[in-house]
Amino acid sequence: MAENDVNPYQMAEDGWSELVAAAAKIQAAANLLKKGEKSIDGYNIERSLNKHKPDLMKQHLEGLRLHRKENKV
Repeated sequence: MAENDVNPYQMAEDGWSELVAAAAKIQAAANLLKKGEKSIDGYNIERSLNKHKPDLMKQHLEGLRLHRKENKV
């Protein structure tokens, strides 16, 4: 790969990392909301987030990192 070429593996890893971080941020906001007067909003946000499978996002990121390490890509 030339120096200016984009590494698609790195792009994918960056994207998964951003998704995992965003899911954590959304969950933190939901947790804060659940402690206040608008607690139902926190539970609704958490329920919506869980539909997008944040644990699966983490597994995909870990799997990609392992694949890259094993295959040196």
